[in-house]
Amino acid sequence: MEHGPIKLGMVIFMQKDLAAAVEFYQKLGLKLNFHLPERWAEFDLGCVKLGLCPMEQAQDNVRTGVVFEVMQDLVAMHAKLQSEGITFVNEPVTAPHGVMIGVKDPGGNVFDLYQPTPEKMKEFVEKNKDEANSAQ
Repeated sequence: MEHGPIKLGMVIFMQKDLAAAVEFYQKLGLKLNFHLPERWAEFDLGCVKLGLCPMEQAQDNVRTGVVFEVMQDLVAMHAKLQSEGITFVNEPVTAPHGVMIGVKDPGGNVFDLYQPTPEKMKEFVEKNKDEANSAQ
């Protein structure tokens, strides 16, 4: 039997307080597919789903390695979300490839919001290519 390519279909974050987590992800602007109180919640991210699963035991600072890409001004988004009580683990960090900030959800899961800046990355690559060529 031949199998097609594997794709990521869902990421699941465990939550002590499922209702608080649903509200949190809605503040981030994620589209809620459905919420079964105390049992499960699912968000549609287009290419993948985010599932929220209740658990009895609290957890904290679980580094997920998950990065949510945003196509808006992340610094402005940070200020707005901070005023709404969203917990950040750091201030926005600007690098040639984009702007990134760590966020902690109500269940203690830590993930990143990322705003790519391809135009700045192109400039960075060109500048460093010129410097590498002149060093030879």
